[in-house]
Amino acid sequence: MNIILIGIQGCGKGTLVEGLSKKIDFSLISVGQLLRDEVATGSEIGKHIHKLQTEGVLVEINIVIDVLRKKLKEDSSAIRIFDGFPRDSAQADALEDLLKVDLVLHLNLSKDVAINRLLNRLTCASCGHITKKQNVESDVCPQCGGKLVSRSDDTIEGINKRFEIYEKNTYPLLERYKESGVEVATIDASQTPEMVLEEVLKVIKNEHKN
Repeated sequence: MNIILIGIQGCGKGTLVEGLSKKIDFSLISVGQLLRDEVATGSEIGKHIHKLQTEGVLVEINIVIDVLRKKLKEDSSAIRIFDGFPRDSAQADALEDLLKVDLVLHLNLSKDVAINRLLNRLTCASCGHITKKQNVESDVCPQCGGKLVSRSDDTIEGINKRFEIYEKNTYPLLERYKESGVEVATIDASQTPEMVLEEVLKVIKNEHKN
């Protein structure tokens, strides 16, 4: 089963994925991580990706798809969750050429709540664990002992820019998938992480039976 996560920045996708990992077996497909992994191999494609990223240029969609296709060939998981991809209609077209999307999880959250979360979140530079500033007394990750940091773009200006891009390019994908017959489950992401996790697990298990 192929699942796509869609939601405004700050909706809790990372926290959800962390919670799901303790409940079910799945493969997390993060295109950003796949590109970083390719760079780490030192391959020619990796060098090209690194050059583009250094210059602040988006990686060409054909290269993204090649890296994604390679990952999918190696992955035999019964459940795959795609985080951060697709972000627009062109990426959705490319993904549909590779596989069938079975479920879209829409983590719905207001901008005001999202802004508050983003301005108060810390992420571990080592393991990716996400926490709130008020929940820790130092910059040491409670999970692995790594360093907790704020994202450089977690500023009002950076957040609003990401919201604009999401509303223009990503949010319309929800209607696209609905019209094509894909199950789109909207979850109230303003709930506690535990409540969101419980709802998502129910949706996944119900869809997995069908």
